[in-house]
Amino acid sequence: MALLARYLLPARIITLRSRSKEGAIRELAGALSLEEGQVAMDEVNDAVSAREKIVSSWIGPGIAIPHARLPSLTGIQVAVGRSRNGVAWDSGDGDPVHLVFLIVSPDREPDEHVLLLAEIARTLRDRALMQLVLTARSAAEAWRLLVARGYGEQGQAPAASAKVRLSRLLFAHALSVAEEVKARAVLLQADAVGDLRFLEDIPSSVELILVTSSKTDFAAERPEATRILQVPFPTLNRSNQVELALLFAVSRGLLARGDTVVSVSGVPSSGYLDTLLVIDVGREFPTVFARSPGTPLADVEPQVLEKVLQIATDIAREGREGRPVGTTFVLGDYEQVARSCHQMVINPFRGYSVEEKNILDPSLEETVKEFSTIDGAFILRGDGVIMSAGTFLRPERAAPNLPSGLGARHAAAAAITQGTQSIAVVVSQSTGSLSVFKGGGLVMSLEKPGTSG
Repeated sequence: MALLARYLLPARIITLRSRSKEGAIRELAGALSLEEGQVAMDEVNDAVSAREKIVSSWIGPGIAIPHARLPSLTGIQVAVGRSRNGVAWDSGDGDPVHLVFLIVSPDREPDEHVLLLAEIARTLRDRALMQLVLTARSAAEAWRLLVARGYGEQGQAPAASAKVRLSRLLFAHALSVAEEVKARAVLLQADAVGDLRFLEDIPSSVELILVTSSKTDFAAERPEATRILQVPFPTLNRSNQVELALLFAVSRGLLARGDTVVSVSGVPSSGYLDTLLVIDVGREFPTVFARSPGTPLADVEPQVLEKVLQIATDIAREGREGRPVGTTFVLGDYEQVARSCHQMVINPFRGYSVEEKNILDPSLEETVKEFSTIDGAFILRGDGVIMSAGTFLRPERAAPNLPSGLGARHAAAAAITQGTQSIAVVVSQSTGSLSVFKGGGLVMSLEKPGTSG
């Protein structure tokens, strides 16, 4: 953990009222709120002011770091003052300072004192960061920006260090935005950054949902504030990854209609975060909540939807025997769906026990992919049992407002979900894209896996 994060508390970041050096130092000495029995505010003020008379603590444009060492102190204390109007200081350029870091430390920790001074000076070389800290809307946001400065671990390559720094700054800003808009959670695309240790320095009261294509042990260190959402589709582009993560979060009850979520993402394996989105869950998936707001997936179990999407993604990417394949999966509300279907061929799943034909069984994957070449749809119960394949959908009426460019397979899938509580997943033979329908509408469209986004 950075030294500044260890010794600086958000409550000790204040807005300075005084325009004079003496007044600013007194305000910061008071902000330390030293516990009884340590050192008095006047003692801090006198020691720091005495040192200022010997040499100014101005270190560069807009920055001053007044400091002193006190024998009676039991530990290092730091306070930060922000002043948009500026504080008159004995500065080398004659201009006022806008950020003042007050540091007091005991005599027995001279090395730590020097290291902390050096860390702050190095951090504030970044003029853009200084401006962000100065204009931050709260002390908490300013604190996150400071401790998220991210120059990297010792010995880390400069390019990698810059990426970590960018990720820290964007994540810190995302937390502040989440608190301001009262977001239910922050959704972080872990595959973009890889190393998540930088999150340890940036605590937050907002729930964090990590989205990853593989398992991570990071949540074990913060189980009270972190959830892992595994989206095992690494070949999808990052916008599709975000969409799927939102859908999976809804299906698992992590997000609901009316929730706002802040998404932080980047290009998978790029090493840094670069995009922040504020998303209204209800507006993102209007058809999902249209008829069943309490249970948006009706009787479809979350793991069944996820498994179908995984198999559909494989079919879209691989095809069959080198040829593109199109197919449809209809999930849930089986009794109603069956009334609008008939078999085009002999049902290959007929006569098998429910245990032998559940799509959650990994041994069934290749069989499903092989049968995807048969014209017609797969019909599944909400618990994953495959009731039929090669099934013709004949809904009573067509779905309105179907996006242009979608063919008969998509139209039938949309229509079947309009008259039932089912969900339909369609693989396009011509484009390899995936479409998800519910309530007669298009929930999302995923580009062919492996294409750029």
